[in-house]
Amino acid sequence: PVGARSRCTLFLGQRGMGKTALLLELSDRAQNENYVVARVTAHEGMPQAIIEQLQLNGSRYFSEGKRKLTGIRAGALGFSFGLTFSETAERQYGFRSKMSLLCDRLAEKGKGVLILIDEVRTSPAMREVAAAYQELVGDRKNIAIAMAGLPHAVSGVLNDNVLTFLNRATKVELGLISTNLIRAYYAKAFRSIGIVVSDAILDRAAQSTHGFPYLMQLIGYYITQYTPENGTITDKVMDEAENAAMNDMDDNVFKPILNPLSDNDKIFLRAMAQCGGIVSTAKLQAALGKKGPSIQPYRKRLLEAGVIESPRRGELVFAVPYLAEYLLLEKSR
Repeated sequence: PVGARSRCTLFLGQRGMGKTALLLELSDRAQNENYVVARVTAHEGMPQAIIEQLQLNGSRYFSEGKRKLTGIRAGALGFSFGLTFSETAERQYGFRSKMSLLCDRLAEKGKGVLILIDEVRTSPAMREVAAAYQELVGDRKNIAIAMAGLPHAVSGVLNDNVLTFLNRATKVELGLISTNLIRAYYAKAFRSIGIVVSDAILDRAAQSTHGFPYLMQLIGYYITQYTPENGTITDKVMDEAENAAMNDMDDNVFKPILNPLSDNDKIFLRAMAQCGGIVSTAKLQAALGKKGPSIQPYRKRLLEAGVIESPRRGELVFAVPYLAEYLLLEKSR
C-alpha cells in the first residue's frame, strides 16, 4: 500500500554481489506492475536525471505527447502537454514540486513512480532526493524508492542528519551464495539447454565461483560459450571458462577497485595478501613493520571503499574473492 515501509528499500553488498542486476530486475517487474521507473546512478545531477527519466519513460502513456507545441494550451496544471512542463513550471518549480506534479499526472493513467538509485552515497543531491521522497510519501503519492550501495557508503547515508528516516527502510544484505545452491542452479541450467555435465564438473564449477555472484555469472556464461551445442562440459572447457572469467574479473573488478587507491593503500593490501586468509591486526602490523594506530587510516579507508571487511574485531579479510591472489601475481610480474 501507499506509504508502506517496504516501498523504501536499501540493498547492501560489496562489489559483484548483484546489486545492479537486482535493480534491473526490479525495474522490469515494476513496469509490469504499472510503475514508471527512473533508474539512475548517484551523482550531483541526479534530481534532474530522475525527472527526465520519468518524463521519457512515462510519455508513452500520453498520446498527445507526439503533438507539436505550437498552438497548444496548457493541459493539466503545470504541464504544456503530456509530461512536458509548462515554461512557468519549468522555471519556477524545484525537484520536489515537479515530482509531485509527475506523480499526479501519472496517477491519472493508473501509474505509480519507482526511483532506483545505484551506488548510493551521502551528497547534497542524495539529500534533495530523499527529502522530497519523504514529503511525497507524506502527501500519499504512489511512489517507491530502492537504493543499492556498498555497506559503508550506505552507512554514511543512514548516519546523515537529513536522511535518518531511511533507517526505517527495509534493508536487504546481499552476500556470497552457497556453493551447493550454485551447483544446483548450474545443473538445472546446463541440462535445460542440452549440455551434458558430470558431477565432478559441477563440483568444480561451483567451487570456482567461491560463492561470488558475479563469478557465478561469468563462469556459467563462458561454459555455455565454450561447450558445443548438445555437447559435454570437459576439463578443457572449464579451463577456458575459468581463464576467461578471471580476465573479466581483472578488467571489471580488480583494476577498478585498485586504480583509485594510493600506493600506500596497495602496500597495505599486498601485506594482507601475503599474510593469507583472515588477518589479525597484530600480524598485519608486523608484516608492515608498523606499530600502534598507524595503520588505522588505511584500514578505515579500505573498509569504506568496500575492498576489505572486518568479520570480527581486530581481524580483516578481502571482500572480493581472488583479489589476494591477483595482488600477489601482480607483484611477481
